[in-house]
Amino acid sequence: MSVFAMATGDVILAWIGLALGLVVALVALALLHAVLRPVLEIGRYSEDILDAGLGIAKNLDAVDELAHTHELATAVPGLAVAYLQRLEREA
Repeated sequence: MSVFAMATGDVILAWIGLALGLVVALVALALLHAVLRPVLEIGRYSEDILDAGLGIAKNLDAVDELAHTHELATAVPGLAVAYLQRLEREA
C-alpha cells in the first residue's frame, strides 16, 4: 500500500495527530522559555553579586596600608615638635 492509497479517515487522523503534536511542541517550548528566563536572570544576578564581592575584597586589601598610614600620622606631631625645637636652637 502506498502513501497515496491511504483511506480518507486515516489521512484525517494523521493530520489531527500532526496538529496535536505541533500544539504539544509549542506548549513544551513555552514551558521551557518560562523556566529558562528566571534561570538566566539568576545567572545575571549571581554575576553582579560576584563582581560586588570582588570589589569589596579589593577595597579591603588596603586595610594594611591604612594601619601604616595611621602609624605615620601619629608620628607627625612628635616630629613636628622636634623640628620646631631644632629651628629655635639654630635661630
